[in-house]
Amino acid sequence: MAVKCIVVDDEPLAAQVLVAFINKTPDLQLLKTFHHPQEALAFVKNEAVDVVFLDIQMQELSGIEFMQLAPPGIHVVIVSAYDEYAVEGFDREAVDYLLKPVSFERFARTVQRVLAKNVPAISQPAGTDYIFVRTDKRIVRVDVKDILFVEALRNYVAIQTTKQKILTLQNLRSFEDILAPFRFLRVHKSYIISLDKIDSIERQRIFTGEHHVPIGDAYLKQFMEAINMPR
Repeated sequence: MAVKCIVVDDEPLAAQVLVAFINKTPDLQLLKTFHHPQEALAFVKNEAVDVVFLDIQMQELSGIEFMQLAPPGIHVVIVSAYDEYAVEGFDREAVDYLLKPVSFERFARTVQRVLAKNVPAISQPAGTDYIFVRTDKRIVRVDVKDILFVEALRNYVAIQTTKQKILTLQNLRSFEDILAPFRFLRVHKSYIISLDKIDSIERQRIFTGEHHVPIGDAYLKQFMEAINMPR
């Protein structure tokens, strides 16, 4: 399956170069190109995007600000004419930092890094009530009934079970799709929770075991409907 990506660059000519490179790369699927970062930010909050090729210096919104506001789990490749932002970019866990003008050879090396980040890290054998999760050193079986909630942590996802916390290099949307049939619900941009594991709710916080999970304003109405409680 091709990696879904977008280009965000307010310089049309620079964006055209990236688009041409992406279209030459079978492993990548270009969803859209944006010259206005605010429009791109709204897009990634509502669509499944794996990778953003992101200019760092833009007038409306800098690349660093974009990374701060984007949903967790989206990989970012910074593209810039300046190398002074490289340290901050990698501090924010950018996959790579491309200096303009970008050669196709250098772009191709970045794509290999991107593909390595998108190796499937979660699977569910057909007809089962457990999942397999890839961690740094091993593949772990997790019974769905033991999961309290799933939390996005930048490029990682933390699975909190009744017994332990498991970290995996994945995005939250993958878990949302797999866990939805088991009465799990997205209640925050960074959290999916098991409805069956809720102990109590207070002031837009869900208490489950020894933990609490916030309910985002955008998810509150859907959550209250899911538990059949009027607001």
